[in-house]
Parts: sequence; C-alpha cells; structure tokens
Amino acid sequence: MTTPAEIIAQYDHLLFHHANEAATRLKVINDVLYSVLGWTHNDIAPEERVSEDRSITWADYVIRTGMTAAVVEAKKVGVCFDNVPNTRRAQLNGKLVKDALGDAIIQARDYARKLSIPFAIVTNGDAWIIFPATRTDQVKFQDSSAIIFPSLRSALQDDYAEFYDLLSRASVISGRLEHELLGRVENQIEARRLNSYFKVGFSRVSRHSLFPLIEDAVTSAFTEDIVNADPDLLEKCYVNTPDRLRFDSRIKMHVARKESATAKAPHRPLHDKNPQVGSIISDAASRARPLAILVLGQVGAGKTTFLEYTHKIETAETFQQRADQSYAYWMQIDFRTFSKEESAHDYILQALKKLISADPFLSDYNRCIKHAYASEIEELFKGPLFLISGDEKEKNARISALIMSDYEKTQPYVEKLVSYAAQNVPVFLVIDNIDQFEDEGVQSSIFADAMALARKLSVSLICAMRETTFVRHRNTPIFDAFDFDPVTIDPPQVLSVLSKRFFVALHLLQDKSGRFTAENGADVQVADLRVVIDLVQGSVLGSEIGTLIDVLATGDIRLALRMTREFLQSGWTVSGKALRIYQQTGKYVMPRHEALRAIMLGNNTVYSEATSVLGNPFDSRLAKTEAQLLRLFVLAAAVQYSSESNFRYLEGLEIQRAVREVGFGDSATTRVLADLCSLRFMHTVSHSMPTFESNYIVSRLGGYIVRHFMSSMMFVENVMMDTFIPRESTWNELYGLTNQIYSSRDTIGRLKVRKKRVQFFMEVMREQYAAEKLKYSARPA
Repeated sequence: MTTPAEIIAQYDHLLFHHANEAATRLKVINDVLYSVLGWTHNDIAPEERVSEDRSITWADYVIRTGMTAAVVEAKKVGVCFDNVPNTRRAQLNGKLVKDALGDAIIQARDYARKLSIPFAIVTNGDAWIIFPATRTDQVKFQDSSAIIFPSLRSALQDDYAEFYDLLSRASVISGRLEHELLGRVENQIEARRLNSYFKVGFSRVSRHSLFPLIEDAVTSAFTEDIVNADPDLLEKCYVNTPDRLRFDSRIKMHVARKESATAKAPHRPLHDKNPQVGSIISDAASRARPLAILVLGQVGAGKTTFLEYTHKIETAETFQQRADQSYAYWMQIDFRTFSKEESAHDYILQALKKLISADPFLSDYNRCIKHAYASEIEELFKGPLFLISGDEKEKNARISALIMSDYEKTQPYVEKLVSYAAQNVPVFLVIDNIDQFEDEGVQSSIFADAMALARKLSVSLICAMRETTFVRHRNTPIFDAFDFDPVTIDPPQVLSVLSKRFFVALHLLQDKSGRFTAENGADVQVADLRVVIDLVQGSVLGSEIGTLIDVLATGDIRLALRMTREFLQSGWTVSGKALRIYQQTGKYVMPRHEALRAIMLGNNTVYSEATSVLGNPFDSRLAKTEAQLLRLFVLAAAVQYSSESNFRYLEGLEIQRAVREVGFGDSATTRVLADLCSLRFMHTVSHSMPTFESNYIVSRLGGYIVRHFMSSMMFVENVMMDTFIPRESTWNELYGLTNQIYSSRDTIGRLKVRKKRVQFFMEVMREQYAAEKLKYSARPA
C-alpha cells in the first residue's frame, strides 16, 4: 500500500516529467482514492458513460455508496489551477469558476447532474476541490461553497486529518460530505407524502348500523380490563398455550423462537403439560414461606391476565376473605397509572394503604390494628407514658394520636400492618406493568423500592415484566436480593382467544333483541342479537380475516383484541345485506380487504405509520432517498435466510458487515434494525435491545410483509399514503391520480384509477429497488 509520502514523491516526479492525465490518475489519484482514503474497486466505476441528447462523454471516476455518490474529474499534473484560493472554503462563483479550474468544475458539475449524483470532486493530482453539484434544497449552484485543499501536501501532510475525515470511505458513508457541504445529511426535505395533503379517506368507512346492537357485549368481551375484573368472565375467557407454529407454509418461512431470558429453566404455566404456578403459590401459602416469582412475557402476552387468573380462579380459595379467621393476602399494584414525576416508593405505599383500607381484616382495629401496634403501645405505657397508663380515656387518646400520626405519614402505618399480617399468614406483594416507561432509571427505582419493601416486611414478591426489561436489568445488584423463580408466559393462540371472547359475547347477548336501519332505509327487527355474533364470528374464525389478525398481532393478545374490536366497529359496511344473506344461507364472510383497511387505519381515516399497527416497508424514514428502501433490503434478505431449513438466526455483526459493504453507515443500519424490531418485523433472539452484538430472527409478520402483503392492493394503497416520493415527476403523477380518486363520484371509474395508481406506485418502487440492488450486485456477499 502506497504511503502519503510516496504519493507526494510520485507527484513531484510526474510534474517534473510533464506526465499526461492517464499517468496522473494511475500514479497519484488512484493511490489517493484506494490507498489513502480506503475506497474499494467495487465502490468506484472508472470511465463511466455519460449520455444526454445524443451526446456521449465519459466521467473519469464515479464513486458510489449506499448513501451518496460523487463524480471525480481528473486533470493531468501541470494543468494550471491558478484560481485556487488559499482558503478552506470558497463560493462557486467569481474567479473559482473561470479559466482551466472553472472549466473543470463546470464539467464535473454537468457530469454529476446528468448522472443524478449530488457531489463532485475536481483534481489535477495536486489541488482537490470538493463541492455540491446537484442540490434539492433550492440553493443555487453559485451560492454553494466548495471545500478546497490547495495542494497535495495540504491534503496528505499538513491537513491530512481533515482531508481524510471528509473523503475517506468510512466518513462518506456516515454522511460527512452532506454535513460539511450541505449542513445536513437529509435530502428528503419537501412534504412529498400524500397523507400531508389528503387528510381524510376518499371513501370513509363509517360505523356500520349493526354494531350499536352488539357494542356493549363486544366491548365487555374484547376489553382486557373488563374481563379481568369479573372472575366469571375471566374463567370463561382464559386460554392455555398450545405448541407454537414452527413453519408457515403460506410464506414458506421458518418461524424461529427467542431464547429464554433467564439462566434458570422457567415454568411455562399456560402449557397443560407443565405444573401450574398456582400450586406453587398455594404451597408457599400453606407453609408461610416467602416466595419470589418473576413473571416474564412479551408485550401483550397476557401477564396481567395470568396474574388475575392465578389470583381469582386458580388460587381463589387461598386468598378468600373470611370473617372467622385470617387469610392470605394478594396485594397487587399496577403501575399503569404511575407517573414518572411520582416517587415509586410513595406510589407503592399509597397503593398498599388503599388495599388495607378496603380489606375487612386489615382495616379492623380490634382484629388487626391494635395487635399490629401492641408492642409499641406496651413500650410507651411502660416507659414515657407510664404516669397516664391508669387513665383509660387519656390512654386511648394517646393511642389514637399515635395511629393517626402514622396513618397520615402512610409508611409507618402500612409497614406495621403488613408486617403483622405477614407474621401470621402469607402476604404476596404483586408488582405489575413495571415497564410502562422505557426509562431505565424509573424501572430500576420501581424494582429497588418493591424489593426493598418486600425484604423489609418479609413478604413474598411477584414481579411481572417484559423479557426485554428483565434482560436490561438482570446483571444489576437489584436482582441479588431475591432468588427469583422465573415464569414465562407464552402468548396463547390468537384464534383460541377470539373464539372464547365471541362465546362470552354470545352469553352476554342472551335473550336480547334490537332493531336497526338497513342501507335501503328499512327498519329491521332482530329478535335474537346472538345471530349478529354468529355472523361476525364466522367471518373471523377459520377465515383469512382471522389469519390476518393472528399474523398482525405477533403474539400480542391485547393488540389482537383491539384490532378485532376496531374491525367489528368499522370494517364492515353492508350490514343489512350481510344479515339477510346469513339468515337465508347460514353463511357470510365479510370482505377481507375491508378488514385489512379497517385494521391498518384503526380510528384514523388515512394511513400513517405512527398510528397504525402495521409498518411501512417502502420507507426507512431516514430522510435520505438513497436509503429509503434499506428497511426493505434488510428485511427481504432476512426472510430469504429464514426460508433455509438450517436457519437459526442472523448475526447483527454480519448484517453490519454486509450493509457496510454496500456503502451505508452504521448509524443508518442501527436505526433500521431498531425500526424493524419496534415494528415487530424482526426480533432479537435474546430479548435485548437491537445492537450489532444481537442475533436476529424474522417474525411471522415480517415474512408476510415480504411475501404476502406487498402483493395486496389494499396494503399498498394505504402505505403509499405515508411513503416519501423522491422524484418530482413521480410525485406529480401520484398526486394527480389521487386527486382524481377523491373528486370522482363514479365508483367503477374510481376503482380503475385506484388500480392504476397502485400499479404506478409499485412500478416506481420496483425500479428504485432494482436500481439499488443492481448497483451493488457485483459486491461480495
């Protein structure tokens, strides 16, 4: 590898012998690009053809990375760049664009513009001038600035660090040229998203006329908190977890499983073949042995439902309140109502105080409170208050004042009563939804305060949290306080959950009738409203709509229930016709495209990734056109690997290496991996935060995005509304077609324009994807 000193010596030799351009490129410029700046032969295309208006020329070098590109115009040594200023920056006007130097700058600029390349570099082997050639921010060329290294000694010796930090491969793919020449990396600065201009749907799906008849029953059956609050509904709705899906034949992809988050083998209580956690709790209660259980599961897996079921159904007898004897206590504290501004310690104490006040034993002075304070009262009247110990009235007043003072302070009152209870019966402090806030400081505070209190009061502790939260904190000293028994909550099968919820809705509608106005204005009487549940249940269970909800939920039962509620509310527009067909034939399946639209939009009228349950694979949201499809590149490759029979996972370091090879910086890759995980297209195997040290698997949803949804007109039609459109001509065409759709009153004609718009959008995306893929097809895998 040639050193900077050797390159300078070669330049001096060439200058002395009046070398031509070819020699300058071979012995100076090539060495600067490859040996000094670290570019590879896969990055640089020499002598690239530039054609326009039947005129054909050749650019000396074109450097391309995933994020940007630059034209290098080389002149032979000795070409006089008399106008090179001795300043680091100069505007592209005046003397700088005159004579030989000016001709070279204009030539490089024109090559770059014809090739749609943003940057250009001009050099005669000695001076190096770097400037923006094609701008998208309305700044004129002559108002732009160039960065200048006036001599080779400046570039490779005196100002080497600055030269390298600007033009090295690592610097360019991280966005250094954009930062230095444009002041920003982003080039998607215009509001070219259709949902910025069309803020309501062209055919708004309204709340259909049958839903009000079943709304109360659906809300009760499909809302987690309502079901959990009612033991009867909870028992009817509870679902165990079957063996999971391992291979999805529709998308021909293996669905890999995450690793256990704990070193100790966890209990899996929702599997019938595993011992129930309830028996462990009952056993601990019978022995009054302190217990520590860690309930782990992904978002929406059913951790809260599991706790409620364990308490109210499986171990109900253990915690049943009795008037004639003491009983075990289940003191559950839900942090969903917790505010970051509050103290976790105070929140726990206040919650325990409310539970104590509501409990008939703990709140009873004669049965509990006086016994909890007995030793303290005895010490007071044996010591400092001995002289009034014979005055019963004064004595009672002092006791009342003591207890009231503690009650107002909260902490001493709660600690005395809970400690007293724990001396006689098992007490379970149950902490749920610890990770409502992603702030690690808040989470640590809740852990520490809950564990410290449980240890101080000698009560059993049950903590429920996401696996990712546990992984983030498992090596902290906080967890050393208890030897936790891990319990993993695997999400039950979505369709089994929905089946039970529909059963509950049927039960709630028994002996109920109603009436509605059909689409034609007719007043329709429904003698038994359960027929409506039968109708919608048949459209969800065992149908493509049910599969759709199952795939989109990715194991999040809470999300599956929400999607089903929203679909039943707004995804069905032909209620009168549907009911008539169902009553006549016993069959009716709601249109699946309406289900997909209703689920994607939720309560909105136009798709936005920020509010939808479904992410957009066509926009990486990096505000950089060259990286717009990076999200899709990574996901498509991961899905392809997941189809192999021996697939286990993708290494983050391998993803980093491969994406670096095609010229994207680590910051872009990190952002894309984080987004793919947050959108539930991929997961880390170890439940950790996505980094290059993580290993990755593709979710079933990720497979469906690549191999199913991208061929769905309804999916594409919605996500295009929140996709940035880089080219002005493409934007004008899509905007015009969208205007036609919104202004048309002809249903058939509008459908034809909708189809044309989707086809045009997909063709643009295919061209953009193919162009980027072709650009790097010659690179090593």
